[in-house]
Amino acid sequence: MTVLVVNRGAEWTQELYQAAFDRAIPDRANPPAGLIAHFGAPAESGGWQVVDVWESEEQFRRFLAESVIPAAQALGAPPFDSQVVELYNSLIP
Repeated sequence: MTVLVVNRGAEWTQELYQAAFDRAIPDRANPPAGLIAHFGAPAESGGWQVVDVWESEEQFRRFLAESVIPAAQALGAPPFDSQVVELYNSLIP
């Protein structure tokens, strides 16, 4: 089941996001298995947000546990929240 994942960190900045991204995905030509799309942007309410589309929640959770959390911990990053919902529709021209 394809999922949409929204991650929000109220205390995250663009610089912190970029540092964590570079650690979690050091080679952009070799993205994690199951990742369909990734977007990072400032959150309207402050902080930073990341929106991903994954082939499955299991693949997202594996990447989160094996790459993102260790990268964030190494940087001393504050926590962030993740919301996972089943993707109903998409259009990729």
